[in-house]
Amino acid sequence: MVYMKSRLMVYKAILWLHITRLERYKYGFLNMILIDVMWYLIFLLGALMFVPSNEYLTIAVITFWGIVLWVIMNNSVWLIAGWTWFALASGLVEEHFLYNVNPLIFIAGRFLTGISVTLATIPVVLTIFSSIAGSYIFYVYSPVYLGLGMILMLIYSTLYSLILVALSLRTSVPGVMLDVFNIFMYVGGGIGVPVARMPEALRYFALAMPYTHAAEILRYGVLGLKPYYGLENELIIASIYIIVLATITYIVIKIVMKYVRRHGVRAIGIM
Repeated sequence: MVYMKSRLMVYKAILWLHITRLERYKYGFLNMILIDVMWYLIFLLGALMFVPSNEYLTIAVITFWGIVLWVIMNNSVWLIAGWTWFALASGLVEEHFLYNVNPLIFIAGRFLTGISVTLATIPVVLTIFSSIAGSYIFYVYSPVYLGLGMILMLIYSTLYSLILVALSLRTSVPGVMLDVFNIFMYVGGGIGVPVARMPEALRYFALAMPYTHAAEILRYGVLGLKPYYGLENELIIASIYIIVLATITYIVIKIVMKYVRRHGVRAIGIM
């Protein structure tokens, strides 16, 4: 019981820290929102320039929500994996070791910043984009599956970012430089393109990625598009990927933390 209370106090303190940082650095928070808005519009307008008029509305909705998922993943990589150097430079990694707290739990709290930026950006972009795509952009077939798709993407991207953080501590290479999937995932990972519309060779790769299944569930929630493997199967596959990714993340973190506790950590370069 005492152990559980101490753990809860640790989690509460970490959440309080990251929420306080959001309040204290409010202008930086607004700057991240503006940057995300520009990314959304660049991708949206670029992707829709060559879409046939008879498919414009459907493709516009698919493209928009695909970019939402991509931004969730991108924010996780940059705001979690990219923050490791700050934790090291501030001496916070060693400080957490002294209090027997895994520093990766502290760094993982940055997911609050990432999801806050995403949630604040979506209404802004929806409002701007509605002047192009009309009110159809606000249509949602099933809010439950829309929310589930976003939650799955948040879980996948957070676990992936923690793996990058662990590898960053071990190699002294910035986490964002270890990320080789980010840009490619939008098309190749099935985030922005329904699996059924992908070339067959690329389809098999996409189906091997967890992000694809989060996107397929989200597209069902937005437009009612039937997932490639069917909704029930996609839910099962998505759950299996959570278990697999969580297991891999746990093993990587355990190995790296054992090494870091024995040999210490070195400075990580800034991008």
